[in-house]
Order: sequence, then structure tokens, then C-alpha cells
Amino acid sequence: LAAVPMVGPWRRSVSAAAFALTMLFVLLTLSSGPIISPTRAAAQQVGRIVTRQVWVSPGDEYLYALTPDGRYLTLQDWESKNLAVRDLATGQKRRLTDRDPGYPMASLPSPNGKEVAYAWHNFPKDNSYDLRIVGLDGGKPRILYANPELAYVKPTDWSPDGKNILAVFDREDKSNQMVLVSAMDGSVRVLKAFDRESPMRARFSPDGRYVVYDLPQAPRSNDYDIFLLAVDGGRESSVVQHPANDVVFDWTPDGKRILFGSNRTGTMGAWWIQIADGKAKGTAELVKPDLGLHVWPMGFTQNGSYYYSVETGMSDVYIAELDLATGKLLAPPRPATQRFVGSNSGPDWSSDGRQLVYRSRRGRGWGASAICVRDTESGEVHELPSKFDQLRAARWCADSPSLIAGTRLPSGVFGLVRIDVQTGEFERVGVVNRPWGWAGACSRDGKAIYYQRWNKTAKTPSIVSHDFATGQEKQLHSVVESSMYSSGVALSRDGQQLAFAVRDAESGSDILKVLPAAGGEPRDLLRGVQLRWPGSVAWTPDGQSVLFVKQPSPDDSKTELWLIPLQGGEPRKLDLTAENMGEMSVHPDGRHIAFTAGQDKQEVWVMENFLPMLGAAK
Repeated sequence: LAAVPMVGPWRRSVSAAAFALTMLFVLLTLSSGPIISPTRAAAQQVGRIVTRQVWVSPGDEYLYALTPDGRYLTLQDWESKNLAVRDLATGQKRRLTDRDPGYPMASLPSPNGKEVAYAWHNFPKDNSYDLRIVGLDGGKPRILYANPELAYVKPTDWSPDGKNILAVFDREDKSNQMVLVSAMDGSVRVLKAFDRESPMRARFSPDGRYVVYDLPQAPRSNDYDIFLLAVDGGRESSVVQHPANDVVFDWTPDGKRILFGSNRTGTMGAWWIQIADGKAKGTAELVKPDLGLHVWPMGFTQNGSYYYSVETGMSDVYIAELDLATGKLLAPPRPATQRFVGSNSGPDWSSDGRQLVYRSRRGRGWGASAICVRDTESGEVHELPSKFDQLRAARWCADSPSLIAGTRLPSGVFGLVRIDVQTGEFERVGVVNRPWGWAGACSRDGKAIYYQRWNKTAKTPSIVSHDFATGQEKQLHSVVESSMYSSGVALSRDGQQLAFAVRDAESGSDILKVLPAAGGEPRDLLRGVQLRWPGSVAWTPDGQSVLFVKQPSPDDSKTELWLIPLQGGEPRKLDLTAENMGEMSVHPDGRHIAFTAGQDKQEVWVMENFLPMLGAAK
């Protein structure tokens, strides 16, 4: 390249042949690219990292991990409640399991891509969890490990030789363990025990000597740090300790670095740090910023590409105005807020109608939700950071400045908490033991709550009343074996009756029921209806009718609002339809209805062309 500027001032004594040969050399050099050192070439890869979209989930799947060749993606097929795989080359989906009572949770393909390890929730059979294995080509699944003392089991990785599965056990006594489970006989070896917190993600080093895992920085914290543990029982060391939220992604294929996610720049980005002799070396480096708000790591494939998923669906809180007597729509739905568009859900009006509470997501898995309170008159929004990473619902508790919320507690158990709206402080008031965790309904005097929980004795879901002062619980209702609740409980405005829905195991349809809040015989209000899952029911302010969201067919996302009189009569369709409508709340004026609508989707992305950066760092 240094010769290029010399082309102009050629002396006349240079022969035409020499000039032609020189120009030919220059042209060939330019066409082949600049001549630079290999180290510099590797360094320039930093600016050429490629991220591309691989797949968009249709909305009825929960995506987990890829086979090592990058072709098959394991997923939870929510419609059939089965473990399935998606062929990313053809787009076809194939089920790996038949419909047992329950549904799959986390799943991981084996290193050779021939088997899948997965957790199975036996709900509503007995609410237990199994660790299972099934062949990628189908066949009968085998239960590798089952223990009634487990509140949850989460497979996180296979050992490189495929002989063991790395898993996290959350136990009923609130203790947690990181374990190795033999893929042959299900025998268990405990690697590390934890008091209450447990890792979100743990991964084997490529040589199988170490496990990297993340752990909350403190009780009730959604910010994680990263640690390294020798599998042979040797030393443990800190890899990343930083005020930000740092979570494990994976080891690089050469085992010399750990790739992790961090929000230290304000958004979740991909970072890595060098590892030598079981210890972190140097400082962390940014690999790729701004991966997305709701990111879940999926792993490296054999060609060195890294896959991850991003939640991109849009769900928001809307307010519509209806004449419930005629069913006519008086004002079309409008967004309750313009803030954090696509991340808002779960509205609930206060008893006086002056405030609307809803939740707003700030991340998936390792991101907290914010509790937002909107002033009805001014539209101003006050935000209360909740520090809960899986806040499922929040409801006003009578006339007090507190909320009842269903959430994943720092211990890993799903439960109910009462949150002070002014301070954000909370106290635990119950355990729901089900991931979707409806918040329940607070009694009108604020002294009790009605909610659904697992009955360990009867081994079925039940509706109970929980007295705040004494902590005592009274069972009000229980479903028959294999049936389940398909909505939360709604309390009538006079505090005398509860409304809820049950998914019947035999027919697969829903039954709307009403029950005296003090206990007694339930009454079927409507049978054979298909509610959107999870369902939503609400009372009209006069207590004379129940509202519910109907799904015309299982594959139809356009849902409808219906009303049925409490004293009998035909249900009637109201003039309100929306995409996946749910989580309703009726304003005390009986005209304004707040609800959630939208579609949650997952996109699969791949990050390519960044491993050559390793050469530049040597």
C-alpha cells in the first residue's frame, strides 16, 4: 500500500514495461484487500459482529435451547402442554411427549443431540416435579429423578461427555442445591448447597472441570453476581462482582472466557471475561451492547455461533367505555399509558376508582417488574420499583394503601405478598405453588384474602381464605383430580360472593362458578365455555352479573367480552373484542373497563463472527 502514492510522480526514464508491471501489482494488491497483520485483522472483527433473526415464535410456545448443530429448538408447546422441537430449517414442529397430566418446564438437548433432558411439572396430579429424558426422535420418556421434597427442579446443562446433567433443586424446606444427576441411573451428587437463593443458570466448562453459575447478590435481590466452582470439590472463586446485574450466558468453546449478560451500561449487553486456572483474569470487556430488554441465553452451536431469544411481544393496558345494560361500546379502547409501551399488564381499579394499578416489565428472568399507579383524573403515573423478577399480578387491598401481589419470591417459591404502596416494603402472606400465581382478592374489610393454593393433603388445587391477623387458612373449595382453576378469584363488590372458572379435565372446557365468600356450596353459572387461558372474570358493580373473556376457538387470538346474569339467563356478547384480552377490572362507575391486550412473542437471534476477537486479545 505504501507504493500507491508513488504512482503519480513516475520519472520519464522508467520504461513503459516497468510501469505496466508496477500498475498490475498495485491493482492486484488493492483487489485482494489491505495487507495487515493477523492480529490487526482479528481486531477488526469487533466492528463486524453480525446478529440476525432466526425464528419468531407464533406466541403459543415457550422456547428453551438448541441442539449442538443449531437445527432443532426445544420448546414448551403450551396448547398441547407437551415438550416439542421446532426444526429451524423447515419451520415444522414435532411433539416429543404425549399428554401426561402436567406440562414441561426447562429442557436441554444432550451434547450429541440425540436426547433431551427436561423438567416435568405433575400438575394438577400431585404438584410434584420430575427430571426426565426423552429421545429427540421420540419414544417413551423415562423419569430420571423424582422426589416429593422438591418444590422445583431445573436442568441447566449436560456434562461435556453426556454422562451427567447439571441441575438446580429447590426443596420444600426452602433450601436449594446445585447437583449432578447421572443420565444413566439418576443417582445424585450435590456440588453445592444454598440457604435460600439458588442459581438461575449454571454451565460446565468445555473440559468439564468447572461450573460457572450466577447467584443473587443479596436476599430479595434481582441483581446477580457470577462464581466459579471446581467440579472435583476444589476451590470456588468469584468471577464477576459488580453493582450491576450480571448473569451467566456460557463458556466460549475454547474454555478461556466466560460470556455473560450485564446491564451495567443501562441495557442488557453481552460481555466476557478471561479465565485462567479456575480464576478470572483481567477486566470484563463488552462484546455486543443492547441485545434487548427481555433476553434469554440459549448457547453456542458447533460452528461457534451464539443463540439467544428476545421477548418482543407487545401487551398493554387499555381502557374502554361500555354500556353494560345494552352492551354497546361508548368509547373505543385507548392505552392507559404511553410509558414503556408493550410492557404493561394486569390493571386493577381502586375501590374509589381514583387510581389504577398495573405492572410494567423491566426484563425477563433477571429483570424486575415495576408497580405503576395511575391517577384517574390527571393520568399521572407513580412508579414503585418492586424488585420482584416474576411479578404476576397486583391487586388493591380494600381501602388501605397496600397491594396484594402474586410473585416469585427470592427463595424461588411462588407466593403472595402484601406491598406498602408508599414504601415498597413487603411481607409474605401465603404460598400459591403455581407459576402463574393469580394475586387473589382482598376482603372488603381488608382483614383477609381469598386465593388459590395447592392442598398437599388432598393433592388438588383449592380456594382458601387467609386471615392476616392470625395467619389461619380456611378451605372454601377444591377441584376434582386432574381438573384445575382456569382463572383467579373475583370478589363481588358487597364482599359476599366469589366468582372463578374451572377447567374440566374430561371435557377440556371451562365452568364458571360462584361461591359464598364465607364458605358453602358452589353453583355452576355457565358450563361448556371456552375461556382464554389464563382466564379472567370480573363482577359488575351492582353484583348482578359476571363478566368473562371468551375465546371463539383455540387458535383464535381475537377474544370477546361476555356477560352472564347471576340469577340465570343466557350469556350475551358485549361490543368489545381485542387481541388476547384478559386481566379485567371494572371501574366503580360501571362504564369503564381496564384490561390487558396484546401478544407476547419470542424471537430467536444468533450472534456470529465475534469469536475471531479472541485472536486479537492474545
